[in-house]
Amino acid sequence: MTLGVSDSDPGSALRDFCGMLRDLRKTAGGPTVESLDADRSFPLRRAHIYATLAGKIAKPPGWRFVEAFVRKCVAHAAANGVELDISGDLKEWEREYKKLTQLWERFAREQHSVDSFADRHGKARAQVLTVQDTTCYVVRSGDGTVRRVGVITGDIRQVRCANVWVNSENTEMEMARVHEFSISAIVRYEGARHDGRGRVAEDVIADELAAKVLGHRPVEPGSVLVTDAGELRRRNGVRYVIHVAAVHGEPGSGFHPMREIGRCVTNALSAAEHVEMPGDEPITVLFPLLGTGGAGGDVFRTAAILIHAARNYLRAAPTTRIATVLFLAYSDRDLRACQNALRSAGLRSES
Repeated sequence: MTLGVSDSDPGSALRDFCGMLRDLRKTAGGPTVESLDADRSFPLRRAHIYATLAGKIAKPPGWRFVEAFVRKCVAHAAANGVELDISGDLKEWEREYKKLTQLWERFAREQHSVDSFADRHGKARAQVLTVQDTTCYVVRSGDGTVRRVGVITGDIRQVRCANVWVNSENTEMEMARVHEFSISAIVRYEGARHDGRGRVAEDVIADELAAKVLGHRPVEPGSVLVTDAGELRRRNGVRYVIHVAAVHGEPGSGFHPMREIGRCVTNALSAAEHVEMPGDEPITVLFPLLGTGGAGGDVFRTAAILIHAARNYLRAAPTTRIATVLFLAYSDRDLRACQNALRSAGLRSES
């Protein structure tokens, strides 16, 4: 059995890692938790060992415990002539442990960014959602055709069900730096080609966007430009990125959402109608909650405007190639805002 933790979210990765520890002890036939507890040099005591093996811990265990536990299991198997069905190679365990801890560190940084944003704008802190769930709501056009508006939770990097992503940009159409905390930064980095160290070697999406807007800055609020998705096509199944000028900057006061933010949805969906798709592949468009990041737009007001605009577009269009419009809820506050908006739009869940 090979080692491997999920990269979908921190919770799943932690459960996978604890399960691997449990499987290692099981296939080795020991040692018992009581014998580990009796060893005063062992890093954890009985209750913590049981909790770790059961996956009932709030964060990754320390490497000192993992290393000692793997060594004990391997030694027990060797002493009893047991052939392991799972790797006992400490280098492999260390590699998976690093993947786990890096995922948790990224989650902690993002939660800190969300908290810092809330503090700066005087808003209640939100909890980042780590589990991806999708709920769709039926929208019927005048002729009875069924389309869908939905909400998908979690990190946009884990979304693989939308072939068109909408990226919130400023009226300069200048993408965020890759180390910033924003959708624009994520789209830019994940769509780029990287070298062996993970650095950007070819800035695919940002370069194409810059070429298209060259000589036309600033664009009007609500304007859209379509680019290829770069490496997002391979990683997430995204074919196109629609960049919409949802925020504008003011010297000395930063960025602010455009007043008629709903127009961004209408313009982006209209642009999505004209992209080329292979065969009869239905179009699924993913929107972030435009203008609610660094621009500080109110999440509840914005979600209502955006979701109502999507519902109105799909209901009014006599014909459309768009089958589903999804909105990303990155935090529990985003999710509540989207759920409130869907209810106020008179939509009901398919489930």
